[in-house]
Amino acid sequence: MSGAIYACMWAISANLIAMIPFMNTFRIHWNLARVLVLTLPFVIWRVGLDFGLGWQLAALAVAIFQLRLMLRHMWRQLVAKLRQSK
Repeated sequence: MSGAIYACMWAISANLIAMIPFMNTFRIHWNLARVLVLTLPFVIWRVGLDFGLGWQLAALAVAIFQLRLMLRHMWRQLVAKLRQSK
């Protein structure tokens, strides 16, 4: 499959996951967002492979914009764990 198809599937998935409420009992929203973050490097790599560095950077910018809250949340968790371990 083309990198564009992967990127479109990723973007549609991100928007569908964004429609799930944050505060549900099973934390489905956050777990699915983590899956998106884990699949992101493959999608970005594939876009770069098919279309070049410019489109790869554009896809990375869009992905960071879409996942900014999740990335901020994961960063805070990492910092908190690092502070606890000291």
